[in-house]
Amino acid sequence: MAIKLSSPLTIVFLILVIQETILFSARADMQFIENICKSTPSYDLCIKTVLADPKSKDADLTDLALIVVNALKELGINDINYIKGLENDHPELKVPLDYCADVYNTVVTTDVPLAVTALTQGNPKFGEDGVADAAVEGQACEDTFGQYGHASPMTDVNKNMEDLANVARAMIRMLL
Repeated sequence: MAIKLSSPLTIVFLILVIQETILFSARADMQFIENICKSTPSYDLCIKTVLADPKSKDADLTDLALIVVNALKELGINDINYIKGLENDHPELKVPLDYCADVYNTVVTTDVPLAVTALTQGNPKFGEDGVADAAVEGQACEDTFGQYGHASPMTDVNKNMEDLANVARAMIRMLL
């Protein structure tokens, strides 16, 4: 017995079934993301970062970790630009700011690419090493100001890098 698709009732029924299937799938994806983010040190930061990327909709754990790792790169680039602005306004901080620019450059050019390569090649341990280093770099930047007798103008910036790196690290550890 064939279903007659020209019937308005049949068409409405099919549309409702398709909508329900899509809604169920979206709820399942969101539940997965929430469960992953609950296992990180910063649920809110994790959710905010992951949901900012449209690719999170159909992502598995590796894809979610890559989203956060790529967000680390964006944050590092923003931090380098912030440092350049501080150098113009605070020439007395040149030495620690130059050091911070170097460590954030390391995050962008070495740590993040290492993590991305490791994750895409199925070797999460090396990915964890890359993001762990990004957290250390943020703390190293913060500490250098005290070594030169200055208060850090980058405390929030450095904390953001450390927090996001720790979210990425927690996600990657779930892959081990």
